[in-house]
Amino acid sequence: MASTITATGVATTPGPNGSVPIRREIRDLQANYKDQWNIYLLGLADLQKKPVTDLLSYYSVAGIHGEPFVPWNGVTGNDKSTFRFGGYCTHSSILFLPWHRPYLAMYEKALYASVQKVASQFPESTRARYIAAAKNFRMPYWDWATRISGRDSAFPTAISSQTASVVDVDGVTKPINNPLYSFQFSDKKIPPDLALDNNWNQFPDTKRSPDQNGNSQNPLVSRVITNESASLRNNVSLLLLSYKQFDAFSDNAWRQSNKPGEYGSMEDVHNEIHDKVGQGGHMGSLKVSAFDPVFWLHHTNIDRLWAIWQALNPDSYAIDKVVQTNEANFTIAAGTRVTATTDLKPFYDSSATKFWNAARVKNTAPFGYAYPETQRWLYENEQTYQTTLRSQVTVQYGGNVINNFFENIAILPPTTKAEVPSAEISNPKPALNMKFAKKAIAHPVQAAQEVLGLDPAKEASVKTTASDGAPKAQANGGTPKSAENKPTTAPASAQVSAPAPAPLNIPPQFAHLVPNRTYTEYVTNLRALKHGLSQTFRVYVFLGDFNPDPRTWPTEHNVVGRFAVLGQGGDGATPCTKCQHDAASDLAVTGTVPLTSALLQDIVSGQLSSLDPAVVVPYLEANLHWRVTVFDGSEHPRDQVPGLKVAVVSTEVRIGDDGVPVYSGVYDSHPGITDGRPAGWGAGDQV
Repeated sequence: MASTITATGVATTPGPNGSVPIRREIRDLQANYKDQWNIYLLGLADLQKKPVTDLLSYYSVAGIHGEPFVPWNGVTGNDKSTFRFGGYCTHSSILFLPWHRPYLAMYEKALYASVQKVASQFPESTRARYIAAAKNFRMPYWDWATRISGRDSAFPTAISSQTASVVDVDGVTKPINNPLYSFQFSDKKIPPDLALDNNWNQFPDTKRSPDQNGNSQNPLVSRVITNESASLRNNVSLLLLSYKQFDAFSDNAWRQSNKPGEYGSMEDVHNEIHDKVGQGGHMGSLKVSAFDPVFWLHHTNIDRLWAIWQALNPDSYAIDKVVQTNEANFTIAAGTRVTATTDLKPFYDSSATKFWNAARVKNTAPFGYAYPETQRWLYENEQTYQTTLRSQVTVQYGGNVINNFFENIAILPPTTKAEVPSAEISNPKPALNMKFAKKAIAHPVQAAQEVLGLDPAKEASVKTTASDGAPKAQANGGTPKSAENKPTTAPASAQVSAPAPAPLNIPPQFAHLVPNRTYTEYVTNLRALKHGLSQTFRVYVFLGDFNPDPRTWPTEHNVVGRFAVLGQGGDGATPCTKCQHDAASDLAVTGTVPLTSALLQDIVSGQLSSLDPAVVVPYLEANLHWRVTVFDGSEHPRDQVPGLKVAVVSTEVRIGDDGVPVYSGVYDSHPGITDGRPAGWGAGDQV
């Protein structure tokens, strides 16, 4: 099968200590590895121009994820398949994370080839420099949950700008159409059998949060992501530090396990980003999302977070279950047993005769890459490695939610009213104490600093440490010598480490929030039938009053977070056969929206005295709200969403001596908060 395409990633010979090249965060790559960034943009533009009939073209590789729903690389269905081709979908399946790893590796292989091509085309005077940079290039990720300093956009301008400045292969600096902004369909010759469906075929390029005229609204995407960042970061840290079982961590299928602490998942967080970026555009629909260039940055981050979790839980990778009807797809028949040796079709390994399976994609090294946090070769032993990882997660994602809240308030500079859209300031909470309320909306950080007795100018000058410990650029903007041309290596005495999280770093007047170094974490659990509305929908969770106009909800001041459900049409309305089975068997999915950071804001404002359940539960009964909108942003009645249940649970968290949170694992349910309300969970409902 010489012509068979393999999903091997970039061929790599690890260093003597096991080192391999690093996939870097997109802002780090752009700022500190300028030659690699330059050839990344040129290489991606080259890949996007390849004919759609080329199996390793951007269009063809993106199509594996959904439309145009044609077999790829000659990989047909299983012997028991009774339906026409309907994709290789593994969403809401325990294979969700394993399947996407070789998928990303194959995309990276195609991208790498284009990067090498453009590097070799530079003038002789600079060619060797770019070829050296290209040698260890790996595709970047976008960390949408990291703490953003100052007024930086949560949605990087490298992704949202229509044009980009590059040094082209002729050696001349010039602007080009930014290949990360969108993917162009209009300049492609697409045969009818490879075309997208009529709903999506009308667009000349991919769209993000399109307006009524079909224009992308990237600034709105940025505001939406920023507005819900606290809840998103809390969700990531909860998953990485408190989830110990792979089946709970991986996908969003409801397990009916009666465990209220297992409603979150990496797939749930994944869906949230799809929805926030898409908002009626391509990323919001799984069947066409892979055509948006941000898809690959997003999924590479999902792969990274999984790699971090794997390093923290090296012995938790159990995959052994009988495939139910709702889990079957074109290559996996209902009734078969899914295990770690189940084929991940259509991705062949280097033999070109065998497919990858979950057991063999457990590690990233065979695919030729690692992440800044997963450079295992830099650590003397496993204990040191895991201790450092926990510290990194705690600092980077606010795992110590008490410290995270107060430290973020202290170090961020105040915003100005002009920077806050009217939709975000139209409905302040009516009961906020007046000192905080008048400034909290237009100047939220500055107001909180004044309440806490902090000096905004002084606190804004506090410097933060780079989160990944990676080598940085030289003053002249050149490439770090240890970075572009070879994998990062260091002796054991020079190990990469995160800044140690402070055990407790809160103003004295709020010390009562952590008696005996413990506090109560509150989480909203949500559940619904995935395809109950035959389209993508989301459930917004609010704490306090909000504008009744659903158009304002994505940037509403009092929105805490969302539960995004990437549903599709049932009854044959979608070619996705797994989706059809999911719909027919009433597959339910789950998600979480952490509430603690929002509650802390109300404590600072004087509306709440503590995190004690005796105080918080009645407060949530009066102030917690939820509403539903569908794919186009219009409101849908809560009580008409099949299977929707909203609940609130809490768990005790102890802050360790090292500042890392330790979760009790015991969750209490609070049915009084939601019982009797539309879609509210009651004491008699199943967990």
